[in-house]
Formats: sequence, structure tokens, C-alpha cells
Amino acid sequence: MEIGSHRGSTRLVETLIACAGLALLLFAWVADKHWLDEHVLPHMFLTRSRQLVWWQVERASAIVLGLFLLLAVRPWAGRMVRSGRGRVIALQAFLCFLAALLSVAVSESVLRAAPWRGVDRWAASEEPLRQVDGHLGWINKPARTGVEDFGGRHIFYHFDAGGHRIPDPSTPVAYDRPAILFTGESIMAGFRLNWRETLPGLVQAATGVQSANLAVNGYGTDQSYMRLAAELPRYREPRAVVALFTPTLVERNLETDRPHLDSDLLWHPATPYWRVLRVLKNAFLYRRRSTIENGVATTRAVLAATVRDARARGAIPLILVPSFSPEPETERRLRRHILDEAGLPYVLVPLDPRWRIAGDGHPDAEANRVMAEAVLAALVHQGRLNLRPAGEHSQATGAKRHDDDPTPVLSRRLG
Repeated sequence: MEIGSHRGSTRLVETLIACAGLALLLFAWVADKHWLDEHVLPHMFLTRSRQLVWWQVERASAIVLGLFLLLAVRPWAGRMVRSGRGRVIALQAFLCFLAALLSVAVSESVLRAAPWRGVDRWAASEEPLRQVDGHLGWINKPARTGVEDFGGRHIFYHFDAGGHRIPDPSTPVAYDRPAILFTGESIMAGFRLNWRETLPGLVQAATGVQSANLAVNGYGTDQSYMRLAAELPRYREPRAVVALFTPTLVERNLETDRPHLDSDLLWHPATPYWRVLRVLKNAFLYRRRSTIENGVATTRAVLAATVRDARARGAIPLILVPSFSPEPETERRLRRHILDEAGLPYVLVPLDPRWRIAGDGHPDAEANRVMAEAVLAALVHQGRLNLRPAGEHSQATGAKRHDDDPTPVLSRRLG
């Protein structure tokens, strides 16, 4: 009777372990390149080549672990059960499971502790400083100047009372003057660049029309639109609205742990989430297809609304799509799916991969100069803007001519 019981228990244990091993091998077989393209989106701070390396490591790990369970653990566990030590194995397995649960609970508690908290910690400690906002999630901390030392340079971030990044504290954005509005996140905000090196700064210098920079570090496309929708009615004469979008932002647009919009442009508050799951998501980068499809639909709806709102105010809408060359196939498919299929006006700007801020990865001054040229060419082509003569003093912006004024270079390249 006891022998029969051991045989039954042995078969059960070996079958369970074999199923676990086969499941890992099946995952490694199914998770091919096509699976990766369907479930892992382009990432802003992780190139596709690095994603491929991560995927290969994870896939290889699944194969090794699956074979280990099948070829080593399964026969070992069978021998242990047949020798009458099945209860010991069961107890050890239970203790391991309990330890895993406790480690998850402790990790969650640590991640929820003050030094690891969300936007109210990192946004309040990294220049340019931000503060919590119930509707948008966070906004630029207004009416201040922040200084960051990076790469041996002093980076000055000046903000007016409306949270716009401005050239200096003496030139706040004026709602009653013509303006070109810029929306987006850290790229459009000019992260780790001084004002004269940023895309809005270059466009303002070249046209004499003030740039109203609404961009906020860390924003998703829906947050950028919510800020634009709130600010656009305040401008008496908006000349253009330039909205930044890259396919790598779609990943950010899926986040629901902040205030967000859905594909019907309905606002939703932040949903509670487990910090541990967020860490696992960042490690494995996996997304369900339905989640990605909803994120794509929301992104398209938000950009379409940006275009409609700009046109309703008589402004030229333009979506700026910077891309470090060569454009990855996954990003090209997303760009066409979101923008081309919806007929949205955009300009694709190829950038040299060397045009990144050293030690950071954001577009550098040269990349911003090239983006500014593309924006200016598109706006001038539509006949609503003109380039001011090189060296001319701009009464509209109050800007003075500097030795490093980029206007002559921009004018020469566009000409």
C-alpha cells in the first residue's frame, strides 16, 4: 500500500515539474521575434538592439531553466519521494513559496517608503523641478530659476508664473502677443540644454515670434494635450502649435498610475498599482496586445484632437517626429499606423545617432538645430511665418542679438 502511494506521489511530482519545464520551453519557442514585435514596444531609454539582447537573455534563461527542471530537478524529486522524503520536499517547497511571498511584501513596503515614492519625490528633486497636480499629474514648478550642473556646464531653467520655460526671468510669455506653442516632454522642454540651444529658443530667434513652451519632463502624449487644451484658449493669436511625438512615447502613454485620457478623450484619475509589478514590467517590458491597441488608439485620438484644436484657433498644427537614424522597423510601423493612417500632418526628422547629450541620451544642441530647421521649413512653407533678417532686434520677444544667435545659420540652411 505504501509502495503504491509512493509511486502515485512520484508520478504526480514528476508530472508537475515536467509541466513547469515544458511550459518554459514552450514559452521560449513561442516568444520569437514576431512575438517580441507584438508585445514589446519601442522604449525611449532602451534602444531596440538592447531590447533584443534582453529578449535573447530572457529566452535563453527560460530554455536553461526548463531543461534544468526536466533533466535534473524532476528525477531528483522522484528519487526523494520514492525514498519516503516526499514530505520534506513538500515542506521545503512551501517554505520557499512563503519566503517568495514575504519578499514581495517587503519589497512593496520598501518601494512605497518615502525615499522610493513616485512623482512627488523624483519630480521635486530633479531639475527642472516639478510639483504634483491633481489634473495633469505634475507640472513645472512656476516662477523660478533652476540650475543644473551637467557635463561640465551650467544649465539654467527659467520658468514664468504659467510654468513656461522662458529665456530669462525678464521675458515671461505674453498671452496677448502672437505665439508659437510647443507641447511635449523633456525633448521639447530642452532637457540639459540652455534656452538658446533648444528647439523653441531657436525658432523664436529665427522668427521673432515668441515661443510658448508648454512641455514638461516625463509627460505622456495625453498629458501634453491636456496642458495644451487648458492653455490654448488663453492666447489671443496662436500662430502655430508644434506637438512632439515619437513612437517611443507610446509605451509611456499606456501608464495608468497617473491621471490619463482614454481613446474617447475622457479623463481618468490615477489608478492604484503595485510597485513590484511596475519593476517587473520595466524588467520584462511585456504588454498585452489589447493594452497596446488601446494605447495606440488613445495616442491617435490625442494627436488628432491637438490638430483640431489648433486649427479651430487659426493656428498651423504640426507634429514633430524626431528619429535617430536609421529608424527601426517597429518605430516605422507605429508611426505609420498612428499618423499616416489618420492623415495627421507631421514632419519626420532623421537625426544622427551621435547627436545625443553625452552621458544622457537626449538630443543635443545640433539635433535641436536640425529639428528647428525642419519646423521652420514646414511653417514657412505654409505662409504663416517669415524668418527675420539676421541680426535684427526682435521687438516681439524682447530678445537681443547675441554672438551665438543661431538665426544666420538657420536662415542660410533654409534658404
